[in-house]
Amino acid sequence: MKNSVQLSISLFALLAAQSALAQAGEDQSAKSVSDGDIFVTGMRASLSSAQNIKRNAQQLVDSVVAEDIGKLPDNNVVEALQRVPGIQVSPRARGESATVLIRGLPDVVTLVNGRNIFSTTGRSLSLADVPADLVAGVDVYKSRSADQLEGGIAGLINVRTRRPFDFKGFEFALAGREVYSEQPDRIDPYASALISNRWSTGIGEIGALVSLSYHKTRYRDETIYSGGYFGYNLDNSRAPYTPGVPLDPRGASPTDPKVFRTDVIGAFDRIGTRTRPAINATLQWAPDDRLTIHADGLFYGYRERGNSNQNFTSMNGALLSPLVFVGDTKLVQSLSIANGRVANFGGAYKNKADRWQGALGADWTSGDWKASTEFSYTRSKATDIGNNLDVDFIASRTDAVFNDGSGAPRFTLPNDDMADPSRYYLSRLSTTRTVGDGKELAWRGDLSWRAPFLIFSGLDAGIRLSKRNAKSDSFTQTINCSATGAVQCYSIKAASLPGLMTVTPGDFYTGTREFVRQWATPTTDYLLNNIGSLRQLFGLAPGDPAFQDTQHFDIEEKNYAGYGQANVEVGRLDGQIGVRVIRTDITSNAFLVLRGATSPVTIRNKSTDILPSLALRYKLKDNLFLRFAASKTITRPSFAQLNPALTLTPPVPGQQPFGRGSSGNADLKPVRSDNYDLSLEWYIDRSSSITATIFRRDVSGFIQSVTSNFDIDYLGADNGVYQITRPENSGSGKLQGIEGGFTFFPKGLPTWLDGIGISANGTYIDGKNKALSPLPGVTGFMDIPFQNVSKYSATGTFIYETGGFSARASYVWRDTYNAGLHFTGVNPNFITNGQISNLDLSFSYEINPNFTIVADATNILKNLYQTSFKDPGLYPRDTVLYTRTFAVGFRAKI
Repeated sequence: MKNSVQLSISLFALLAAQSALAQAGEDQSAKSVSDGDIFVTGMRASLSSAQNIKRNAQQLVDSVVAEDIGKLPDNNVVEALQRVPGIQVSPRARGESATVLIRGLPDVVTLVNGRNIFSTTGRSLSLADVPADLVAGVDVYKSRSADQLEGGIAGLINVRTRRPFDFKGFEFALAGREVYSEQPDRIDPYASALISNRWSTGIGEIGALVSLSYHKTRYRDETIYSGGYFGYNLDNSRAPYTPGVPLDPRGASPTDPKVFRTDVIGAFDRIGTRTRPAINATLQWAPDDRLTIHADGLFYGYRERGNSNQNFTSMNGALLSPLVFVGDTKLVQSLSIANGRVANFGGAYKNKADRWQGALGADWTSGDWKASTEFSYTRSKATDIGNNLDVDFIASRTDAVFNDGSGAPRFTLPNDDMADPSRYYLSRLSTTRTVGDGKELAWRGDLSWRAPFLIFSGLDAGIRLSKRNAKSDSFTQTINCSATGAVQCYSIKAASLPGLMTVTPGDFYTGTREFVRQWATPTTDYLLNNIGSLRQLFGLAPGDPAFQDTQHFDIEEKNYAGYGQANVEVGRLDGQIGVRVIRTDITSNAFLVLRGATSPVTIRNKSTDILPSLALRYKLKDNLFLRFAASKTITRPSFAQLNPALTLTPPVPGQQPFGRGSSGNADLKPVRSDNYDLSLEWYIDRSSSITATIFRRDVSGFIQSVTSNFDIDYLGADNGVYQITRPENSGSGKLQGIEGGFTFFPKGLPTWLDGIGISANGTYIDGKNKALSPLPGVTGFMDIPFQNVSKYSATGTFIYETGGFSARASYVWRDTYNAGLHFTGVNPNFITNGQISNLDLSFSYEINPNFTIVADATNILKNLYQTSFKDPGLYPRDTVLYTRTFAVGFRAKI
């Protein structure tokens, strides 16, 4: 009922706004288009603008363009980019896609209006945090030029926001949507506003713009999972095995365990709320037609609060019936046990992040010369809090099915009710808090000359200076119940604490898979608001503990960069050749920890990188281009990887001849890539094109965790050989493939079909990463598939526009891919994520030039997303159900 009322209010507001604006739009409702003009609107106009950017660029670039205010055609920037050739995105966890991969690689530089932007101690910003309704366009650079910011072997993504001089005069725009998410059964608001104007004054043209955005999302993700596969005896007791060494499930070796199965079956019913407030503000001043001065400011906020609501059911117990196996394998299909542990984990989290950026710059043009300069300051702060309470009980009987062919395990408790809070006892308390702070002060200056000279058509040069600081502090605190502790196991009922327990909403996987539909769980409010009293109950001090020295780092990075490049033009051949030189000076401060005593450590590292680039375009015809690009790019290590904090455990004479330790590595070098692209582009008309690109990336210096021997000689009596695990540069890889796309709006169709269009693309990627073997007992290098790289991916979009009506159906698909490695069981080491597909719909109708109503739907097919240990038929792992959404809204402007 509540949702129906909210929706009715929203529709009433929408109709009222339309009525108010109708009169304002009457004078503009009849647009005069002169003979011979082609008036293009809607999605077709967006595609035409994106095609024009790609056609005229020196580099290989793909774009997504909002041809009018608030019309970027997706909920967020990431989801808009998934329709670009060569782009793959992560699944829609917590209600949205958050990660962008360019040709399979995640190392992407993110910019806003050409300026570096990042999250606290990270190198880039999650583009899901950029409100789509404030964006004018997004450019994805797959090849690089010398004048662009270095970093990101995958590519560079630049988000462009609007400025007042983009408009002829006064603009006021509003957009609002109500989004219904099916699984949480909630309706949430998305709203934005923009006001802009420009004035002619005695000191020149002045413009001002302010845009605001607020998004709220209440999400629910439903996941069924099982753990790794381990060795057991026929009586369900643990059997000896070597962790991380896969065994043949049909093997007959007498030394192998007789039974293989996972040790747990569980589920997450993750429920939370996320809000994103944002603001952009810009001032522009043009004293004359040669000089423009701008001042930009932006704020992107992030607030999230939720609970993972995890249940965890152990399959270790006394057998009540004979084991049933999968076919002719040793893999258990089902069993029944007595006295199995049933645990529910309340995992409450509260995350907050704020990013600010301010910039002051100027652009000057006179004849053949152009100069620009800009100062910018970026600050990003974040706090992540996680409070976890485990509650459990012993079930008299557990019936489990590990593999019925659906990919999702299940269990039932015939004699116990998981949704009864009175069954549970306090078991374990774990708290964590991380505070990150990042800031950067930067200045750049650029100079360009455009005039024919021999084979050159122009020269560019510039410098960029920056100082970046990254600081992180955190603690992790965990205490278990015990026989002698303040909380003795199975002694304190969870329900004895008023307000602690609740139950999940129910209907978990209803109509999709068999599983427990509802269970009791600690509440989010109690875990976040009463953590002090819980600590005291477990015998701890009520306040947060001090940050841990081993989790502290404070790193300063100074960067000095300069570039020079020349534009060339010889007949039908044009292009650009350049080089960028970067000097980096990094000072890392952390702590050395030995026998519990801490001492500060400072490490300084300097490096110089030279990055040449080449981009050539040959015009086979006026609308048929052949392009070639080559460049060197780098990705610097994350600040967490550069953290020099070192924890050492000395050797024990007669027991442990080697000391042990762990650390980051301040001596890490950037990951480097040599990049080659060859493309053919046919621009059929202003809205239609066919393109294809062959690409290759030769990558070296991959960063991975390595355990090596070090001779430590500064510890006095504790000197000796230490086995230290830390990140190191090792290995190389090659990634190559082909991507192609076409956009086509046919001509000459009957009137009722005029406006049909198709946009589609596909990508094939093949690659191997040669790295130091991570497998137990295996030394040297081995070929490992690139992580998160789907060999095949494709997108197809059907468009229909006529009059004021616009419709779009878009299908996105990506193949299976390697998601990581697993070394604890006897299962295959590679985790394989299954195919991902989404069907989204979008409709809009322009009632008059100033008012448009919109309706959208995402994840229409509501396909399951499943993972496995390489073979989904034998080793299923996770089954995830993401929500479907429906939205109605409006766009209005004056």
